Amino acid sequence: MRRLGVLSVGSLLAMGLVIGASGSAGAHPATKTPVVTSVVPDHGSTDGGTTVTIKGKNLITATAVTFGSTAAENFTFKSPNTILAISPPGTLGPVYITVTTPVGTSDTTPADVFTYVDTPAIQSLSPRAGASAGKTRVTIIGSDFDGVSTVDFGSIPGTDVTVQSPQVITVISPAEPVGTVDITLTNSDDQTSPLDPADLYTFVLKVPKVKSVSPPNGSEGTPVIISGSGFTKVTAVDFGPNAAAPFTVVNSKTITTTAPAGTGSVDVTVSTAKGTSSVNPADDTFTYNPPEE
Repeated sequence: MRRLGVLSVGSLLAMGLVIGASGSAGAHPATKTPVVTSVVPDHGSTDGGTTVTIKGKNLITATAVTFGSTAAENFTFKSPNTILAISPPGTLGPVYITVTTPVGTSDTTPADVFTYVDTPAIQSLSPRAGASAGKTRVTIIGSDFDGVSTVDFGSIPGTDVTVQSPQVITVISPAEPVGTVDITLTNSDDQTSPLDPADLYTFVLKVPKVKSVSPPNGSEGTPVIISGSGFTKVTAVDFGPNAAAPFTVVNSKTITTTAPAGTGSVDVTVSTAKGTSSVNPADDTFTYNPPEE
């Protein structure tokens, strides 16, 4: 991620963000002090490295983003009023995140508090919703995942918890009633991740369902037909951890694509805005052929 300093007038013109003297009566953001209205997630590892989305006003000409007294080395603009910043290392406890522009520095308020923790911390989930029947494979991104043994969806533990790295965990969701719950992580020291909007997961009734994958085995590039139901407004087709792209939604029951790179036997899942198809090895498995010697 590259660091961005003050944007030139030419850059601002290219973005259509500079208003001339005869422009609207309201002051342009570049003439106002920046304001931070939210930071998500609002906590992260003392080791740093958490990607924080900072939203507010008058942020487009930011020259610095500071966590307490320590400047973030990397930040980028997602939009004129949104900055993505990588948290620097810090000490346990809360700090204020401030944004500085040529006009001034944002005031400190409860909305910009970021807390450094040494417990597991969740930054994002994928997908953020799945079937009430459970069996959705969820990837959790965050920090300090070493030693995590339990992943709870509300009060019910998930299964097949796999700590892929200190920043990535996969888990299979349990069956739960329709609704939204917090996902929490617990490690071997009985430390539990703090609650945050980033850890919210929603159980829904209707999600796509994969009924068959044809052929059930092949190599990278093999044409594949996926049959099932609920294939409306499909956002992703995945073979295990790897996305298949491009894919074609023939109708609500059929998708065609080609197998992406992969090894072994993987679950083929289909995602829509309502959630991701449940894992059912009897129906949705694709097995990669051994490499030729």
